[in-house]
Amino acid sequence: MDFSEAAAALAPLFGGAALELRYALDGGAAVRVLCGPVAQRHAEAAPPPAPWVAQARCGNAAGWLLAGAPPSDPERAGALLERVVERHSAVRLQRLAAQRAALEADLLERLTHDLRTDVSTLQTVAEGAAAGVFDAAELGELPAEIAAVGAAAQRRLSAAREVMTALAAAPATPEPLLETLRAELEAAGAEIRVADVEGELPQVLVPGAGWSACTRLLAEALGSDDRFAGATVEIAPHPDGWNVCAGRAGPGQPQPWTGRAIGALAGAGHTAAAAGGSAHAERLADGGLRVVLTVPAAVSA
Repeated sequence: MDFSEAAAALAPLFGGAALELRYALDGGAAVRVLCGPVAQRHAEAAPPPAPWVAQARCGNAAGWLLAGAPPSDPERAGALLERVVERHSAVRLQRLAAQRAALEADLLERLTHDLRTDVSTLQTVAEGAAAGVFDAAELGELPAEIAAVGAAAQRRLSAAREVMTALAAAPATPEPLLETLRAELEAAGAEIRVADVEGELPQVLVPGAGWSACTRLLAEALGSDDRFAGATVEIAPHPDGWNVCAGRAGPGQPQPWTGRAIGALAGAGHTAAAAGGSAHAERLADGGLRVVLTVPAAVSA
């Protein structure tokens, strides 16, 4: 039973009263997943406010059924809620495990490939210098070229470390979604206006390097990558937290979320997925790129 099926089975028990379903994988912010609204904000503190509330747990996960009035059969309503929370938790954890395996494989593949290239380049330069194959002009250029290779390798290592910190079990600190995103867009020179979310100030939970690392990579891509020419950024509620969509409208073809296909921005999606969210990319007909980052929600302000 998924949430849609549960809602259809629950509706007759409430005789037309408003109802909604909420869920939190970690038992934290109660995020709206279906129906409503009964409680005002997309991400409420637990337990969310409503005239009638039921809760079901599955490990650390929790689900809530909110309604404007009590059901005719509270026991049945509670049993249905328990079933859907158990199933959704199992499916969600299975999906997260698959995402994390894929991101770790891509992260390691790209990191080892790039570092192998860097080591090969430096080895060739060192052997050539030792063998005296470079003339004076070429020797004068070597320090700058070696420094450039080293700096690029350090950037890649730092980016990989940011993703790995998000995989750690340390608790995350809530970060303001909009304020952080706008600050990074301004710093990157990306002149993109991001609209407010009506009725609340979204907060997100991304451990390790955090949401600020994701927004920095996104802002840099929006400010410098030609595939995002004319892009807009939109924020929307999502059952797993919040969606951040960047790009242009129009039909697109799904793209693999890998460093090879996405570039440096891939780290933002890897970090979001490591935190329990997800990332999706589409290639537009003219070669443009549209990306969606889904990030876990903290309680909204």
